[in-house]
Amino acid sequence: MAKKLSDFDRLLDEKVNKTVRTVARNLMNELAEIGPVWSGDFRDSYVARDVSSGQMKPAKYPYRLDDIPKLPFTKRELKRKKRIAIDNTAPHAKIAMDLIPGNFSIPKGKMSPQGDVIARGSRPEGGKRGEIGPREVGQSGDNRSTAPLDWYTTFVKGGKLDKITQKTVNTTFIGEL
Repeated sequence: MAKKLSDFDRLLDEKVNKTVRTVARNLMNELAEIGPVWSGDFRDSYVARDVSSGQMKPAKYPYRLDDIPKLPFTKRELKRKKRIAIDNTAPHAKIAMDLIPGNFSIPKGKMSPQGDVIARGSRPEGGKRGEIGPREVGQSGDNRSTAPLDWYTTFVKGGKLDKITQKTVNTTFIGEL
């Protein structure tokens, strides 16, 4: 027979859920803001997935707290180191994150990207999304990039992910005590 949660357990459950979900929302919004934006498909394809159930809600940028699934509050779930995962479901996500090379063409009907162009020039054939260099003689040089090369790796390894997480925990969990 399951025990009823005490008022303290209920309050703790609410605070942990709100904090974890707020961290996920803030990270998803930051990734959407610093990543490439041509048609908006990649930016609108972030999802937060409950690791234990696989539950996730489709959403679009800007992401809201309601877009993040509430997490179960059980002893088993609390022991998990990873409770929620942020994924990008766009078919070209790894290319947009500069994790693998790709072939690039301007999407039909989208002559200009939605995001700000930060680099314009030529890209080596079979190169990465952000590898934009000066126009070479004989090259068209109309390639455009809306995020720097390796923006995602820099975000994860450069400490910004950790800073956003810590700031959100400090303001959402600790700040409300």
